[in-house]
Amino acid sequence: MSTRKQESIPGRRVRAISREVIMNPNKGLNNLGSPNLIDNREWADLLNIEFDEGGVARKRMGFANFADALTNARGLGSFITESINQVNTVDNGTFKYSTGTSWTSVATISFTADKPIWFTQARAKQYIFDETLGGAEWDGTTLSRPGTMPKAKFSVFTQSYHIASGVDGQANRVYISELADASKFTRTATVLNNSTEVPGATVFSGTTANFIDIQPGDGDEITGLGTFQNVIIIFKQFSIYQMTFDDTGDPVVTPITNAAGCVSARSVKNVENDLYFLSREGIRVLGNEPNFFSSIRTNILSKRIEPTTNTINETSYAKSNAIYFNNQYLMSAPTTSSTISLTLVYNKQFQAWSKWNGTEADAFTKFVDSDNEQNLLFLTADGTQVNQFTPGIYTDDGVPIRAYLLSKVFDFKNPDITKYFVDLGLMFRTISGQVDLEVYTEGNVLFGGTAGIAGNPVTDGMGMTMLGYTMLGLGGGTEAIADAYADLVRRVVINTNSTTIRFRIENARNNENFVLLGYINAFYPYGHYLFDSTKKIYL
Repeated sequence: MSTRKQESIPGRRVRAISREVIMNPNKGLNNLGSPNLIDNREWADLLNIEFDEGGVARKRMGFANFADALTNARGLGSFITESINQVNTVDNGTFKYSTGTSWTSVATISFTADKPIWFTQARAKQYIFDETLGGAEWDGTTLSRPGTMPKAKFSVFTQSYHIASGVDGQANRVYISELADASKFTRTATVLNNSTEVPGATVFSGTTANFIDIQPGDGDEITGLGTFQNVIIIFKQFSIYQMTFDDTGDPVVTPITNAAGCVSARSVKNVENDLYFLSREGIRVLGNEPNFFSSIRTNILSKRIEPTTNTINETSYAKSNAIYFNNQYLMSAPTTSSTISLTLVYNKQFQAWSKWNGTEADAFTKFVDSDNEQNLLFLTADGTQVNQFTPGIYTDDGVPIRAYLLSKVFDFKNPDITKYFVDLGLMFRTISGQVDLEVYTEGNVLFGGTAGIAGNPVTDGMGMTMLGYTMLGLGGGTEAIADAYADLVRRVVINTNSTTIRFRIENARNNENFVLLGYINAFYPYGHYLFDSTKKIYL
């Protein structure tokens, strides 16, 4: 028997558990680097996810049909005046408009079927280009082809001028309409007075329409137009220019860069104070250089998802099209084939990338409904339906939305140290239905199969008595309190050794949703000398 006094015997030391708490996992997709080197709030892979509130990750909203079916539509535009509020498209060569439910055809003139369609509203008229015939105009009652417009691929309306370009036969030319008439791009004499000067035009009248050729003969055609503050941005594939007007109204062009360009006119969108567009290097942003307000710069925005943007089909770049809506830049693009097959989404608030499927769009537009709510619409890539995104609905017109998140590989900055992983805590704002969970250990080995986490709370418990290190649980009650704080916290018991851990959650059921707030990794790290001897090298 020990003669040591009891009070001098040291007490047993309880080893503290290591906990890593990650809240607001809102930094989006990063598949550029190794999955163990990305940020804790980034995701190695994801699908059909939105970032919302203070930075939560949620299943994206679904959509429903906006109006009845189409046949082979191309292009989508909104036409809004004091008395008109409608959506326009061209279906198999016929112009159509709708305010919802059904489409009305206007067959006064026809368009080239299966050609890309571009819409630009200028004052109280909608201008329509199909790349093959001279531009047309629609005033809500009459559809006509004035004959004074080029067969442009794209145009913008700014500073009371209608600017058009992308004209086969004049690949480096920017056309500038008369100041008072957005349909007049021709003149009676001198210049712009024949179909060689203005391909697609058949009527040559007027005196003040203008043009400018941007580096003709350089082999680099104009691929898009945009507006940025008080300047017009002119894109080529490998260069970018800015155009302003001098005191006499003549255009003045200066280069911005010869190191980057745009490959899709339909990807060019104003995003608050910047301009986003698709380049050969990925999606870029054009804006003012910090501290130099008069200097315009461009940077790559999509570097973190470069492996994804590299899959965009180079021969079909021009099909990529985008919109900015509700703090998100959405761009649909063709990947391995010429068919549009993916939508990339950039959340400007959280600077986070996501990718969606089921939303592949030939074109997007915004529409203000009778309740004065602005809605996001898209024309399906096959041209058969216009759909309307609907917040709070989690089905794609009756088809389940498959949404998942795959975490980084967590090694806690000690990739060689074995850890005893106790559990994984998942915090949800809500689960409508169920999410499926998978946990992976070292070597991306699935641990223990797939577990389902339901949103329904337990209806009874077994108190706060501890069984080992686990509390048996409290009763869940039977009544819900309106507006109560109801976040769900679930612990997934792991109890295994591994150097790394990662997890994947998924929901692919109709009308079910989840909102992930964050997660907690709990583990005990072992010492430096616990290491697999088969991986040691002896000299």
